[in-house]
Amino acid sequence: MTYSPRKFLLSADGTLYRLAGATFARMLDDPDRHPLEQFAGQRVRMVEAVVELHEGRPRAVVRLVYQMLGFDGAGRLDRDAFLRQNVALAELAVSRALGGSAGKDQAIVDASSRFLAQGGGWQPSPSLERDILRAALGEVTCQRL
Repeated sequence: MTYSPRKFLLSADGTLYRLAGATFARMLDDPDRHPLEQFAGQRVRMVEAVVELHEGRPRAVVRLVYQMLGFDGAGRLDRDAFLRQNVALAELAVSRALGGSAGKDQAIVDASSRFLAQGGGWQPSPSLERDILRAALGEVTCQRL
């Protein structure tokens, strides 16, 4: 059994685009040379779907991650904001796994990671999630970026 990560961007008009992993990696590595001009000046919803493959064909979606991407006026990815959000998500996950870092006697809790992580996420409607699942499984075709 193998797994395939698939990324999708959702435009303001509701169009779902497939974003190749290599394209996203280039956007992260060098945002100046790899802009997405159609998203200039916007915060765009992104979905990463991890798809289980059986004999090379999509069988099931095993995980969906919903994130937000910011783009500047020229369509360049705000890499720093994306990385900060992902570090905050990782810190939050580790904190939860370890039972939190605040003691029972502590009155002040540092919630900065939680707020930063929440600012980078979103939740789809049930119908939109069905559309995303169908796209991830290849049941519907999406325009590629």
